[in-house]
Amino acid sequence: MVLATSTRPLLVVTDVGTALVKYMGNRAGLDALVTELLAAELAGKIGLRTPDFAVVEIPDVETTDPLVTVQGGPAFFSRWEQAQSLSPNSKLLANLRTPSDLALLVAFDTWIRNKDRFAEDANGAVLNYDNILFVPDKRRTKLLVIDHSHAFAETSLDDEINDSWATEQTVYGLFKEFAPMLTRGDVKSALDTLCGVAIGEIRNICLSPPAEWGFTASTANRLTDLLVQRAKRMSEWLPDAIFDQMELDLGGKEA
Repeated sequence: MVLATSTRPLLVVTDVGTALVKYMGNRAGLDALVTELLAAELAGKIGLRTPDFAVVEIPDVETTDPLVTVQGGPAFFSRWEQAQSLSPNSKLLANLRTPSDLALLVAFDTWIRNKDRFAEDANGAVLNYDNILFVPDKRRTKLLVIDHSHAFAETSLDDEINDSWATEQTVYGLFKEFAPMLTRGDVKSALDTLCGVAIGEIRNICLSPPAEWGFTASTANRLTDLLVQRAKRMSEWLPDAIFDQMELDLGGKEA
């Protein structure tokens, strides 16, 4: 089955369950595969949960959609999860086992400049509640984040991974529903977590995409250095940016 999202992923049944597959030949290009893998690995490194994922070699696949071309080669598989998505004024947030995950998510989305979930700037807002999922955790819920095919860059990774990438000061991922649950302490802790990831670990992640996806070692090394720089810079501006915005627009708290 082909799903009607920007990358036209496949929903397939594997020997370990149902999975979503993003493949070479998708409409969003190879960069979408690179960003999915990098974001999933970075999220896991800082303690955010994503569906289980893997890079798996697939053959050419014919579909019933004449506009979809599935090329053989390494593809990004992620487990299909039965979960509820966030919705306006959702009550699911109040039942989170780890409320500090929300601050970590805002810091993470801002770190990787992720417009796939929520971003607001002069060009308008991107608001995608479906990219935040909640799965049962005994009597509570836990956060699960998905879909990062438009993180890191709006156009192409080669064009945008440059010196100015680390200095941009836009807050990403700040849904109004998060405001009552965000605190400065949690935001600081989230930023400390980002800054605490060793550069060697980030470099290994940035070098992990298959060669077939066209992400060169030079761009990977450049992104590594910029991620380290961006995390440090965010510690200086992000807390005030979050809480100033909440005071103006969202009615949040600063405790």
